[in-house]
Amino acid sequence: MSHALGGNLYPKAAEAWQSGRLACVGLAAGRRSRPANERLSSMKLLDSPRTGRLGSHIFYPSPFGQCCRALTVPHDPKTPAQSRARAIFGSCSNAWGRTLTEAQRLRWVSAAQTAPSHPSLGQYYHLSGQQFYVQINSTRHCIGQPPVAEPPAPVVFSPNPVAGLEIVNDAESGVRLLLNVGTVSEEIMVFGQPPCSAGRMKHRRVYYLGLLGPATGGQCDITALYTARFGQPVSGQKVFIVTIQTKSGWKGQEWSHSAIVPPPPEPVSQQPTGKTRVAKSKAPSAPETASASAKIISPLRRSVYKGSTRDARQEHEGLEREHPASIPGTPLVHGLLGALRRLVRVGIGAASA
Repeated sequence: MSHALGGNLYPKAAEAWQSGRLACVGLAAGRRSRPANERLSSMKLLDSPRTGRLGSHIFYPSPFGQCCRALTVPHDPKTPAQSRARAIFGSCSNAWGRTLTEAQRLRWVSAAQTAPSHPSLGQYYHLSGQQFYVQINSTRHCIGQPPVAEPPAPVVFSPNPVAGLEIVNDAESGVRLLLNVGTVSEEIMVFGQPPCSAGRMKHRRVYYLGLLGPATGGQCDITALYTARFGQPVSGQKVFIVTIQTKSGWKGQEWSHSAIVPPPPEPVSQQPTGKTRVAKSKAPSAPETASASAKIISPLRRSVYKGSTRDARQEHEGLEREHPASIPGTPLVHGLLGALRRLVRVGIGAASA
C-alpha cells in the first residue's frame, strides 16, 4: 500500500497511512468531529480510481482527485419515509424467495442481463435476478401499483415533456411552483430537495414527492406536493425539482430543474372609491408678503434707493418732486446739482411771496 501511495516520492504520506494517521474528511451530519489531538490532516491519495469501503476507510472520487475518509456510522433519524422505503425493499426481497417459482426466478435472471446498473467510475455491470425483481417492484410500490411476478419487457421512453420550473409569488396565492409540461405519455415521478441558497448550482439528495398530476394550460401545479414535505420556500431561496419518467416499473433518465423564489409584489396603492370627497375649506390666507406688496404703485416708490448705476442717476435727476422729508431715515439720493436747483426754486418762491 505504501507503493500505491507513492512510498518513494511521498514517504511522509506512506508513513501516515501505515500508522493509521491518514487524512479523513467528510464526517457525516450529526457526528462529532475528533478532538484536535486526534484529528487527521487532509490529503489526497496517489492511487488508482476506486470507490467503496476498504477496512476502516471509505474511498471516493471527488472533483479534485481520489480521496479517502474514515468510516463513520451515519445518522439514522428513522423518519416515516425511511421506514416506508425500507418496508418496501424488505417485502420485495422476501417475495423473491417466498412467492416466485423457480421458473419465474430463472426468467428474472435472464431478463436482468439487459438491465445495466447505475454506472460507477464509468463502468456498468448487470444486475442479478433478485436485484432486478426488487428494483422493478419497489418502483411500482412507490407509485401505488401492484407488484408483478413476471419481468416486464424493456421500454423506450419518449422525450421528457417537462420543460422547466416556474415559481410565482403573488399577493393572492403566495408562492406557487409550476412545471411547464407538454404532452405526457408516461407516469412522471417528482422528486425535490429542501429550499437552499440561491448560489447552489446543482442539487444534492432529492426525496420522492409524488406523481405529476394533470396539467392545465401547459402547466402543472406542484405546490401542494412540495410544501407538504418541505414547507413553503421564502423569497431568495432556490428550489430544485427532479422529474423521472416511469413505465411498468422501469425508470427513465432524471431531469433537473431549478428556479429562485421571486420577491413578493409591492403593495398596490389604494384605489379611489366612488364617494365624493368634500373639499375642506381653506384657512384665511396670510397677509400679503413684501414681494406682493411691491406690486402696488406708491408715490414713494421712486424715492427708494436704486443703486449707483448710470441709469439710476439719470432717472433721479430727471424727476421733479420735493424731497420726502416726512419719511425719517430716507437716504438722500439726489445729486449735488439737483439739490442746488431746489434751493434756488425755494428761494425764488419765498422772495415772490
